[in-house]
Amino acid sequence: MIKRTLSQIAKMVSGHLDSKFDENLEIEGISIDSRTIDKNNLYIPIIGEKFDGRIFIKESENKGATAFLIDENYKIAQNINIPYIVVKDTKQALQDLAKSYRKELNIKIIGITGSNGKTTTKDLLKTVISKKYKTKQTYGNLNNEIGVPKTILNFDDDTQVGIVEMGIEDFNEMNVLTDIVNPDIAVITNIGDSHLLKLKSREGIAEAKLEILNSLSDDGIFIYNGDDITLKKVFPQFKDKIKNNQKVITFGQNDDNDFIVKEIDSNRFGNSFSHEENIYNVPLLGNHQIYNGAVAVLIGNILQIDNEKIKEGLKEVKSTKNRNEIIECKGFDILNDAYKSNPQNLTQALETMKFLQGYKRKIAVLGDMLELGENQEELHREIGEKLDPKSIDYVLLFGNLSKYIYNQALKTYPKNRIYHFESKNDLIDELKYIIVKSTLVLVKGSRAMHMEEIIEAIKELKVE
Repeated sequence: MIKRTLSQIAKMVSGHLDSKFDENLEIEGISIDSRTIDKNNLYIPIIGEKFDGRIFIKESENKGATAFLIDENYKIAQNINIPYIVVKDTKQALQDLAKSYRKELNIKIIGITGSNGKTTTKDLLKTVISKKYKTKQTYGNLNNEIGVPKTILNFDDDTQVGIVEMGIEDFNEMNVLTDIVNPDIAVITNIGDSHLLKLKSREGIAEAKLEILNSLSDDGIFIYNGDDITLKKVFPQFKDKIKNNQKVITFGQNDDNDFIVKEIDSNRFGNSFSHEENIYNVPLLGNHQIYNGAVAVLIGNILQIDNEKIKEGLKEVKSTKNRNEIIECKGFDILNDAYKSNPQNLTQALETMKFLQGYKRKIAVLGDMLELGENQEELHREIGEKLDPKSIDYVLLFGNLSKYIYNQALKTYPKNRIYHFESKNDLIDELKYIIVKSTLVLVKGSRAMHMEEIIEAIKELKVE
């Protein structure tokens, strides 16, 4: 984590430290949340639409903060006894601090963006790269204008490789993030239908993601999914962004890619794929994981990591909670993919259900897919068309938009095998009734639908 004196911090954020304070006092790490303050932290109170971190300055002092940043128009209470640095805006100062700190680090940074697969690719890269280098990465999914600077500031002076997940919802947001990160390697995993509300189309999403090139290091490497139709269409418009010493590498299963992988097998234990003469295994569900694994192998090669170490690293990855994990219950299993949902990763989850064998009954519990923009109704109908009564026995739907899935799927499903619910409790009651021994239950929906509540309600159920 960042360790700097108050005078150094003031310079990095273009702030002012009053002469009455000891400029040689050192902070260790930062926090924007008074509940997570550690001793000697720099507290950075952020002002949001629904909260004001400034009201917790005294609490941060009581918990051991060394100092805090404060915007120039705020009157500090007389009972505050720790030093402070005055800045124009605390959120901008957080970003400026991270940007300055990144420039001071002797580190190689990998920036990852894309509609799907960012977090899993980050996790795979961490287990692979850690085999040779001291590595730190984005914690959880802290990938926005607040999370990215926090990630950078959590790197140590001796961190060799940093892996930063970068998520956006609108144009120009990636410009802010990539300006902070200044990646040496930039990766776009794919383009899907998430965040259509502001970006309008897949082409718009690709254009916004490709802003990552604007601050790619002068000798950086840009890696993208060459099997992704939208990226193949849009990237040529951005070729003039590539400088003479920068490289572009495509990956995928099609033969026109620079780095070609081929699927060997996908089952409940994971996936195997090949690159040239080598075979790799990723212990994660869904054959889409082959693309995530390919990125880890490719970057492992770029960083000159021994091939056997790359294979070991891939095998050590763990499934992130609420993302494509199997929960073994008493007499049945849950395929927990409740963290988010969009047309691409929902289709992948349904495909994963198909190849998982050994179950007498399969049930899909699906919530709304949100932030899909003006085509949201049609995108839900398309999911209804894809639902197959031969491979999924029952479908339980929750949310206003999922009603469009229901109406479309009724064309192929009998009414006693597909249900739409206004109440989550009513859905849970029906689900408990239809689960029998050796059932697989997929639970998936957008984050705001809180589908994990359904998992919590059924996971202790005992089926004999």
